[in-house]
Amino acid sequence: MPMAMLNSTSPRVGFHGPTTATLDWCEANYQFSYYIAEMANTFSNLITIAFAAYGCFLSTSQYLPHRFLFGYIGIGLVGLGSFWFHSTLQFQAQLADELPMIYVTSTTLWLLFDHQSGFTFESTRTRLLTVATAIFNVVFTWTYYINRNPVYHQVVFGILLFSITFRIYYLLTLSSAGKRVPADKRSAISKLFGLGVAQFTFAFILWNLDNIFCDTLTRWKVAVGWPLAFLLEGHSWWHVFTASGTYFKFIGIQYL
Repeated sequence: MPMAMLNSTSPRVGFHGPTTATLDWCEANYQFSYYIAEMANTFSNLITIAFAAYGCFLSTSQYLPHRFLFGYIGIGLVGLGSFWFHSTLQFQAQLADELPMIYVTSTTLWLLFDHQSGFTFESTRTRLLTVATAIFNVVFTWTYYINRNPVYHQVVFGILLFSITFRIYYLLTLSSAGKRVPADKRSAISKLFGLGVAQFTFAFILWNLDNIFCDTLTRWKVAVGWPLAFLLEGHSWWHVFTASGTYFKFIGIQYL
């Protein structure tokens, strides 16, 4: 899941050729394999894929509406795209990482606004929300491909995340329907979503520390040696905690 600055610490070129992505990371490129650009950042995505697979299992075994299954599949696609991106550092792989992040968060927001009984597509409200979500994703995909500015992606992703948080707050505390939900259930949903937000926040802090103190962290990695130095890969921890945070948030949304 990309959110970082350009990295000039790793000029090596491997199997996939020179980097064409608009982002690179603090982890040294092609340090351990000619075929994998960033070893830790690549394989840390397996935790995202694992959470998504477990969510798919729970969703099907509990006979939840298919829309939740599709949500978990989307989370899995983020993990697969990020795996491809960090292993190649190519722009087309970067799109396979970044675009599903927008698709999943916009779909999550759609889930929170589409509260019609039965979870079908028969109501006008549901159809309008579906069309609006699809148009938004098409427009974002086109504009991001044209300007290729990672800050644009990060800002839109952040706005979607904040919108989800505010929507959850409204549904639980301000809406008439939310006030009819028993207190213990509101508390359970708040705790699940709160845990998810806390993990996302912690991941964001680690991501920034990895960017700001990259030179210092690189010296520490060399000093402690590998494999222990893998624990100092801040972007890999971003993958781990955003994966678990997304899982908790999505469980809370299902409960809601």
